[in-house]
Amino acid sequence: MATIKDIANIAGVSPSTISRVLNHDETINVSNETRIKIFEAAEKLSYTKHIDKPKKSLENALNFCLIHWYNEYQEINDPFFISIRMGIEEECKNNNINLVKIYNDEQQNEKLSGCTFDGLIILGKFDKDRIDGFKQYSDNIVFVHSNNTKFEYDSVQADFRELTDDVIKYLLATGHKNIGFIGGREEIPGNHEKIVDYREVQFKNYMKRKGLYKPEYVQIGNFNYKDGYEMMKQLIEENRDSLPTAVFIASDSLAIGAIKAINEAGLVIPKDISIFGCNDIPTSQYTSPALSTVRIYTEFMGQTAIKLLLEQINGLRQHYIRVTIPHELVIRESVNSLL
Repeated sequence: MATIKDIANIAGVSPSTISRVLNHDETINVSNETRIKIFEAAEKLSYTKHIDKPKKSLENALNFCLIHWYNEYQEINDPFFISIRMGIEEECKNNNINLVKIYNDEQQNEKLSGCTFDGLIILGKFDKDRIDGFKQYSDNIVFVHSNNTKFEYDSVQADFRELTDDVIKYLLATGHKNIGFIGGREEIPGNHEKIVDYREVQFKNYMKRKGLYKPEYVQIGNFNYKDGYEMMKQLIEENRDSLPTAVFIASDSLAIGAIKAINEAGLVIPKDISIFGCNDIPTSQYTSPALSTVRIYTEFMGQTAIKLLLEQINGLRQHYIRVTIPHELVIRESVNSLL
């Protein structure tokens, strides 16, 4: 496993700075550029991912555009999307494809104005008007982690329903019945519509079917470290006399905040409460205790998006497809067995 020192050697900053940034220490004063460099270095040194051999260069390089639903600051706070982006960049590099990255900031429309590309990768969720507007920039489009539910485009996604089932089954199999959930609602840029997360829906449905659902054990906010901290703090305060024995947390960034709240409350993980995260961002290895989580092959998501675009360009299919990326449970120190 990569160490903090290994990351420091790549990023060119001290190990103490690496540790504080990865654990979202808000008192440290570093630039966003340095934060990005640290998270990207951690991602490169994390678990072994799907890697293809480099492709032969195309005679005429293609021009692709990655349209991001996050700005750079939001991406730093949710490294799930850093890994997807890096997969896209790597696959473009392997195929001699020029890639333009356009984040969701005030200049996004201005940067796109008058442009045309051989292919578009739309990362994240957008409203119908924005999606329709993207068509003017390319005839070849792939959506990654999108809200596109119909087969109108190629898309790549994780199965959040299935992975939620897998986490609950594991916790039940290890003796946990009083299980809580901390999750978030994603927001569509522009109209600010809140999207109910499949992990939240599936958790409620599964636990209700088992007769184990307790609404007092559920907290919903936004997908960031601060909300993870505040929601776990509230969950503990409201259930001090009857805490859940385990909590499934819908992202590792939320879980890192939750761990801080648990420690401040004088509780011990996993003795007093077990924590199970989701996404397996690099930071999850460096929490104390190390975070059990769901590994989603996010870099593979980005690589697959490029492959789908190339299939479209080369006319290899007549129909659009939806590709589901695999996941697996990674059991570390933050979960114990009650059996």
